[in-house]
Amino acid sequence: MILFKKIFLFILSVILWTYWWILAIVFISSIIIISYIIPKKYHNNVVVFLCSLLTYSIFSPKVKYKEKKELPYPVIFVANHVSFFDLFISGSVLPGNPRGLESVDHFKKPFYGWFLKRFDEIPIDLGNRKSIVNSFNKIMEILKNKERNILIMPEGHRTFDGEVGDFKTGAFYLSRKSTIPVVPVVYKGLFERANRSILLKPGKFDVIILPPVYPENFTNDDQMAVHIKNLINDELNKK
Repeated sequence: MILFKKIFLFILSVILWTYWWILAIVFISSIIIISYIIPKKYHNNVVVFLCSLLTYSIFSPKVKYKEKKELPYPVIFVANHVSFFDLFISGSVLPGNPRGLESVDHFKKPFYGWFLKRFDEIPIDLGNRKSIVNSFNKIMEILKNKERNILIMPEGHRTFDGEVGDFKTGAFYLSRKSTIPVVPVVYKGLFERANRSILLKPGKFDVIILPPVYPENFTNDDQMAVHIKNLINDELNKK
């Protein structure tokens, strides 16, 4: 029976990946073409549409706010990095049309990279100091001009085991430098549905949006990073 379940899940996952990539290729290509026709002010709408299509074709995220009052604007969302789908999930459920940092290597990939480049994701090369400075300056400009919210996953890579990894401090440097609050986001239950394995388990998971954390309450970036990581871990560990 266990072997049968594993075989069934593998076959289902192959079907889902094939189906998802056909959707992705068709609709990413289409909205890139459309983006050259429609005014730029409508680009956010097509991004939300695409992200929602690619998210809800497999998963059913349920958004939960831990604090009912409206979030300030802009904010820096900081989330745990779980799966390949995190970018699309974030684009479909997080307010303020967030964009974030993506490894410069991702921009070289067909379709996915074209999407990143056309719709204003921010490239960063963590091995190149000049690239880091340029990326941070771009984010500071976006926040200063109140163009949109920012999304950063400070682990820098997807989790291997479902645990939250070490946080790099860039998001918290930006928060303290700009005085813009950080809003922690917790993807809870997603690791069981999509991780580094080829296997996919369609269904529900929670997107928990915690109350804003204000940078003036911390004396340095490391202190703020530890606090945010603890908040995310506490939420993940709740039964």
